[in-house]
Amino acid sequence: MKKWLKSLQAKYLLLILLAFLALPISFPFVSMVVYLPATLLEEPNEPYGNHSTFEARWNKEADALSGAEDEQVSARLYELYEEFPDASMFWVNEQGETMETVNYEDSLPEQWSSSYTVQFMKNNYDNDPFTVVSFIGESEENQGFMVVQLDREFIGPPITQLSSFYNYVFGAVILLFMSVFVFLSWLFFKKFHKRLVRLQDAMERKGEAGIPFPVKRSNDDEIGQLEESFNHMIHELEESRQREQQEEKIRRELIANLSHDLRTPLTTIRAALNGVSPEVTSEQGRNKLLSVNNKIDYVSELIDNLFSFTLLTGKKYPYHPEKMEMNRFIRETAAHWYPALEEHEIEVDVQTLDTPIYWNVDPKWMERVFDNLLQNLVRYASDGRYAGLVVTHDTITVEDNGPGMERTADRQGAGIGLSIVELMTREMNVKLAIETNKQGTKVNITKKDADA
Repeated sequence: MKKWLKSLQAKYLLLILLAFLALPISFPFVSMVVYLPATLLEEPNEPYGNHSTFEARWNKEADALSGAEDEQVSARLYELYEEFPDASMFWVNEQGETMETVNYEDSLPEQWSSSYTVQFMKNNYDNDPFTVVSFIGESEENQGFMVVQLDREFIGPPITQLSSFYNYVFGAVILLFMSVFVFLSWLFFKKFHKRLVRLQDAMERKGEAGIPFPVKRSNDDEIGQLEESFNHMIHELEESRQREQQEEKIRRELIANLSHDLRTPLTTIRAALNGVSPEVTSEQGRNKLLSVNNKIDYVSELIDNLFSFTLLTGKKYPYHPEKMEMNRFIRETAAHWYPALEEHEIEVDVQTLDTPIYWNVDPKWMERVFDNLLQNLVRYASDGRYAGLVVTHDTITVEDNGPGMERTADRQGAGIGLSIVELMTREMNVKLAIETNKQGTKVNITKKDADA
């Protein structure tokens, strides 16, 4: 439960709950804002005062006329009119007759009935103009009543006049609450977004080993758990990389030791064969000795390739690039391989340019690349009886008319040789492209634009 309370879900649900609670709270709040100050801060409006004081004054004047004659009541009305010049006044005697009107423009009946009196009071109750009906004297039935009407603007803002103002204030308060909710939601998601962006940046920033840097856990919510998982993943990646480097080191050492250990017995076997070869006189025996020698050369070559591949993958193979003229290099390579190609009855077609072509490569690496390619051609494509070496401005092509590079059992030995070619060309910043089918294979080695 404690963990859930710290979650983003719980925080946002709390924010929504506060927004829902704000709506019913807003009604009494707005009432307090609108009505309470209007009531407490209402100041008397001279000479009328507010509606309460004005009504009390009128009732007091009516009580003071207890037992007065009709002329005295009428005279007092005029006196009150002089004091309250914006008011309208009249009085009705005990028989229901309209006796005197002062500043009253509407028509009044000469004789008031009970129903009309009730209707008049009902129509003017809590209305504008403000109306006060007071019975004259202590005995309401003997002396009639006197009425005064005054526009409410002269006696301060009563509650009824504040109703429209209340609607505006309530709307403004609701808008304020909504704005606060939107602002808080924006702050919530801004912080949420900022933390996610920080985690994304941490994923994109990587060290020399290609592993992102860990991040500091910012909270105990879902994003905090994600940050912890991210750090745990980084820790596992670092441990995995360390294990991989350790295993790679062991593998390279094993291959290097194995290559060295295999060369010694191969040398002994070759020496023994050379020793017994004079004693073999039959044609069949000499052919078998030649076959064994060829297999020894093949195994020796595989060991050498395996050792070179190990050095290349471990970045231990010496690399010394220099400016190299490729036309001369291809002609020298073809001359070096010509005896082996001629022995297998392979026609050699060398095409070079008259103008010098310079590449920035390692001569020994480049020699190893073409030795591997031509060795594969002799071994697996001699049936095509063709070997082409073509030099253009930015590409050198080695092609044959052999059966292609299908992954059959008799071509598995070419795999490590091509792997070495791929690694070396990549390190020398040249592009390797191989096109192969049943009609032959074409290997293009192209200088990249950066070196052009």
